[in-house]
Amino acid sequence: MLTCKGNVTLVQEYLLMKLILLTGSLLLLSGCTGMPSAPLTDAAYLPVTTHSSAAETGAIFRLAPGETLQQSDAVQIALQQHPAIRAMFADAQSGAALRAKAASLPVPVFGFERVHAPELEIVRSISLGLWELILWPQRRQQEQALQLQARLQLTSELTQRIAAVRLAWVDAVAAQEQWHYAQQVEQAAAAAGELAAAMKARGNLNALKALRYQQGAGEARLLRTQAEQRALATREALWQAMGLDAESAKAFPLPERLPDLPKQAMSDAQLNSPQRPQRLDVRLAQERWQTARLQAGLSRVESIADIGLRAKRGDSQGWEVEIALPLWDGGALQRQAAQSGVEAARQQALAVTLQAASEQRVTYAAYLQSYDAARQYRDDLIPARRKISDEMLLRYNAMQISVFELLADAREQRMMVTAAIDALANFWRADAALQASLTGAPLNVSISPLNRNTGSAAAEASH
Repeated sequence: MLTCKGNVTLVQEYLLMKLILLTGSLLLLSGCTGMPSAPLTDAAYLPVTTHSSAAETGAIFRLAPGETLQQSDAVQIALQQHPAIRAMFADAQSGAALRAKAASLPVPVFGFERVHAPELEIVRSISLGLWELILWPQRRQQEQALQLQARLQLTSELTQRIAAVRLAWVDAVAAQEQWHYAQQVEQAAAAAGELAAAMKARGNLNALKALRYQQGAGEARLLRTQAEQRALATREALWQAMGLDAESAKAFPLPERLPDLPKQAMSDAQLNSPQRPQRLDVRLAQERWQTARLQAGLSRVESIADIGLRAKRGDSQGWEVEIALPLWDGGALQRQAAQSGVEAARQQALAVTLQAASEQRVTYAAYLQSYDAARQYRDDLIPARRKISDEMLLRYNAMQISVFELLADAREQRMMVTAAIDALANFWRADAALQASLTGAPLNVSISPLNRNTGSAAAEASH
């Protein structure tokens, strides 16, 4: 350390100390008043309004009498009431305060010495990190960049939560609808089994066919049990994603069926609309690159020297200037590390951009495929299945087929409807994945295979 000292008059020393205090106070006041409370999230990426404070999220969402829980309602409840999301907001507020504190003005340090050398000497001093004061605007700029990163990161985590709630809602509604259809299939299979047993008892049906109908009834009962378990599990997963307990969930009944398929799928022009905000992960990577550049600029200056200013008053008055001398490497290693960090952040931003484009193409292709499959069931397969059932009913009325064949056809029709429900659920899963991908929070969605096994046991029994 190099120390420069000089004797000044009492008036000069007083003016110097007053200048340091006045400068620090004014800058501190300007820094405090220049830090407005910024939002913790970016509203452009969120479907509903979020609160910037965990204490503000105490509003309770309620459904009107007779209404059912829609997908947007589930998202709003989760954002307002989920304890984990409240914790995320509280952590974000804590982090924002700590970052603002780290970038605040350096505070003056008051020193008091009382020594015997050999006489009693009392020295009062005030010191200030002059270099930190000079670089404070750059540090404030860096703090604002870090706050923006934190805001984007919290928004990304919230969009992932939203996508999970949407997916859980689709699974729960689809599983409930499948359960209801499974109950109808079980009733039809049970009726066929009872009729077969009665006809076998009268000698009008052989034992082999009667056993096949009993087997079909048992399979239908097993499928109904499995569908009931899936409905329970998916419903509990939805309540967990929304942050509700079992008692609170009773106030939010699910709709009986999924929403209808949209008239048109999202077009490529809508997908790449210029009004659509940039993906969160791409934007966050670019902001990290810019922050690394700011940090590199600070490192280049900080690696040169560090200056401290100190004013003393006692039996002898004076001032000290402390300068750190980079004798060993001249700050080259610090500058090299900062520059390497900038290059790493730039390459990472490029990698995220490439990965985001690829994920969006794959997700959009899955969205279009699931839309085409659901539309084929709605427009072609289900109408054709209904016509077949009408023809089977006409044949039964003309006494050309037996009641067993009519029951088997009804069971096959219900299984076709079950497959159509699967296709519609797959589309809404793909839609949730696409929405998450567009915001930059990719969601891994497993598309369930369509159920094309339309009751082989009952079909075999009819032949």
